[in-house]
Amino acid sequence: MRGVLIVNTGSPKTCERKDVKFFIRSMLSDPYVMTVPDWFRPILVNGIIIPLRQFSSTAHYELIWDDSLDDSPLIHQAKQLSEKLEELTGLPTEPAMRYGQPDTAAALDYLMSKNNRLHEVVVFPLFPQYAESSYKTAVDQVGKEFFKRPYPFRLKFIEPYFNHPAYISALAESIRPYIEKEYDKIIFSFHSLPLDHVEKGWKKGKEFDYVYQTKETVRLVIKELGIDTKKTRQTYHSAMGKKWLGPDLDEIVKELAEEGQKKLLVVAPGFAADNLETLYDIDIKTKELFLKQGGTDLTYIPCLNSEPHWVEAVAKIIS
Repeated sequence: MRGVLIVNTGSPKTCERKDVKFFIRSMLSDPYVMTVPDWFRPILVNGIIIPLRQFSSTAHYELIWDDSLDDSPLIHQAKQLSEKLEELTGLPTEPAMRYGQPDTAAALDYLMSKNNRLHEVVVFPLFPQYAESSYKTAVDQVGKEFFKRPYPFRLKFIEPYFNHPAYISALAESIRPYIEKEYDKIIFSFHSLPLDHVEKGWKKGKEFDYVYQTKETVRLVIKELGIDTKKTRQTYHSAMGKKWLGPDLDEIVKELAEEGQKKLLVVAPGFAADNLETLYDIDIKTKELFLKQGGTDLTYIPCLNSEPHWVEAVAKIIS
């Protein structure tokens, strides 16, 4: 019997400041995320970043929090995807977060409680493109928890699926209704990374090259949908410093508005589920910027989340 572990980054437990601080501290304490000397990391995180970001981050989470479910969109979608995938495939499925709850150990235990005769657990990190600060740290964390206990099953890790036909087809399906209406440009935006992270991956080859993989995803989706490349742009967003990967989404949106572009579509293919970096950074902050610059309509295309075509795609990828 096989089981499935779906892994994503995570979210604060609530949108209260204490939980947001805890989540930020957990994430930025990860050496794969904050690549500075070990002795300096706690000084930087606790002494500079958290004091500067705790209030603004809390306010941003409050804006995107799903009060009706009393849950973050990312966690809710992970639960929904797990339930729907289990219903479709018949395989015991649980979500796990790299930071926060539900954690990997608890998720593995839940899988065991569903079926104690599991011989293999397929680990599906919800990161289409490879990056040490997302895919690698999630995989390593699962491995660390796995070896702490004598689990009776083996693990099988799904590699980044940036060019998998099922993923490309699901992306195209999510975008298709939006391009049937009039628009000036569609922007494919991915999470930015520090340039030293990007260079490190590039030197190791295409399997670790974040920029190559993002561009390949965009190329394949454009081909699938038959979009005129002149009506597309690729950007990166949510950078935390100057030496981060660009071009920056906000800068491009500003330029397009100044050129007289009025209707933009923005999609974030690097995220499998909506979260702060999509619902706030794009659908609120970037949209407000575009309108202030003279644009009339910026439509954010939601992530794949737990839509039926994505559930079916995940089933194909893990098989």
